[in-house]
Parts: sequence; C-alpha cells; structure tokens
Amino acid sequence: MIIIGAKGHAKELFDLLDNQQLANATFFDNLSQDCGDALFGKIILKNFEQAEAQLLKEPGFALGIGGVFSRFFLYSKFLGLNGRPISVIASNAVISQSAVLGLGLNIMRFAFVSASTQVGDGCLINAGASVHHDSKIGKFVEISPGAKVLGNCSVGDFTTIGANATLLPKITLGSNVVVAAGAVVTKDVPDNCLVAGVPAVVKKLRKMPQIIF
Repeated sequence: MIIIGAKGHAKELFDLLDNQQLANATFFDNLSQDCGDALFGKIILKNFEQAEAQLLKEPGFALGIGGVFSRFFLYSKFLGLNGRPISVIASNAVISQSAVLGLGLNIMRFAFVSASTQVGDGCLINAGASVHHDSKIGKFVEISPGAKVLGNCSVGDFTTIGANATLLPKITLGSNVVVAAGAVVTKDVPDNCLVAGVPAVVKKLRKMPQIIF
C-alpha cells in the first residue's frame, strides 16, 4: 500500500499498520525537498508515474497528510489512478458497532466514535478526539487531537475542528468551517467561516474552492 505523505502524520500512520500492511508499504511525497529517498526503510515515491506503477502491483492507498483539501485532492487523484482507499484505524480506538464509517479514514490512537454516528469518506479523527452518539460527520473532515463533538451534532464537508475544541450537543457546523483550537461552540455555524473563542464567534469568512465529488 502507498501512504500518501512522508512527514509527521505519515509517520504516525505508519506506526498503526499491521505486519502485512508494513511488508508492502511505500510512501508518496511529490512536493517536499527534504524527505530523502526512504523513510523507515521504505521507498518514497516522488511522482504520480511511480505511484501509478506501484498501484498496478498493489492498489491500496492511505492518506498520511493533514489538511482537508489536500486530503481530498490526493484522494481523488489516487482514485483516478485506480487506487483503492484504505482506512487506517488504531487498535485502541473505541468505535461503536453501530457507527457507519466511510472509506479512506484515519482514526488515531485513543479516539472514540460512539453509537449511531456517521463518518464520511476521507476523514481524520486524531488522537484522543471523540464523536458522540447520533452525530454526523461529513466528508474530508479533520477532528484534531482532543477535540470533542458531543451528541447529535452535524459537521459539514471540509471542516476542521481544532485541538481541544468542543461542540456542544445538537450543534450544526456548515461546510468549509474552521473551529480554532480550544473554542467552545454553543451555536450553529454557517458555511465558509472561521470561529474562535469561548463561546465561539465568527472571526472571518473563508472562500470555498470548487469541489466536485
């Protein structure tokens, strides 16, 4: 399988792979100038031609980068190269049997995904983050370490929830929202904005790139 990325998050993802996945793992990084030719003894592929050749041998790929739009664009690119998205989930993450999980997820150590939740494709639920009962998480959402999404919340696509932020129950976040680290969201948040503070308020508006699923 190919781990997309060769920096910090890719290293953490590598630690979660099982022995069979490790045997066939390679990394992909076509941008960084300082990552060398290998990481943890595994080759770093440097362009899409090399990635496509590797996918012909083994089609699995996993997202090993942060940033919701970077994750989406590379996920889409690798699908176009006939790749198959793989979810990497820590063995000590707690995930309800009634949770509905999308494809290509990263669910990191000590994360908690509760009953009757939905998590869309390409999401990153980072270490110690929690998604509580009946919440719905859109596609390519990043929930940072220690963040809490309490019960019956709805989070739109391409939204980022910062480290140790909290969404109180029944909150709706729009798409392309950024919740700053440590914020406490007590009211619904519309699309395309950044919120911060306790309680969280809108600090600025954001542009939404043209996205086609």
